[in-house]
Amino acid sequence: ASFSSFKIVNTYGAFGSVGEARYEPIISVSNDGKSWVEIELPCKPGNVKRRPCFCAPYHYRLDWNIWFIGFKPHQSMLQRRERWMFELIHKILRGDINGNDDRPWLALLDPTSIDFLLQYGPTKYAKVDMYRYRMADPLWIIAMKWMRGEVVTWWARELEESLIRPV
Repeated sequence: ASFSSFKIVNTYGAFGSVGEARYEPIISVSNDGKSWVEIELPCKPGNVKRRPCFCAPYHYRLDWNIWFIGFKPHQSMLQRRERWMFELIHKILRGDINGNDDRPWLALLDPTSIDFLLQYGPTKYAKVDMYRYRMADPLWIIAMKWMRGEVVTWWARELEESLIRPV
């Protein structure tokens, strides 16, 4: 989106033309290839009922890097710029979760996912799917529900494509 016609802000840097759609890669693991558990990151949309986080002044490192895969074409971004995703999947499948010194990557994940991986150990399968996210309702409606203590669905999502097929 360009704001130059309003003459209120400049488009300095990489974010002068951020896309309107929000695409998020979701990592999932399974032991049978049928029932999948999504690996959550601290500040990325994943679970549609999880409230968006507030992170300032810095971004979470993995959340920041994974954001770039959301640019189209997704496969091209994954293959050319974000090849680290393959190594992360490899570590999850290999079960690099034992001991304290050999798993610094585990701290990049959401605590619920860390607990899951520590409890259930290595999984047999992993995959990465790309979803298109949008707010489930106008923000003021979501905020009112949240302030009343209701269970809120923050996000709506549709499957866009499979980035890494089950391995």
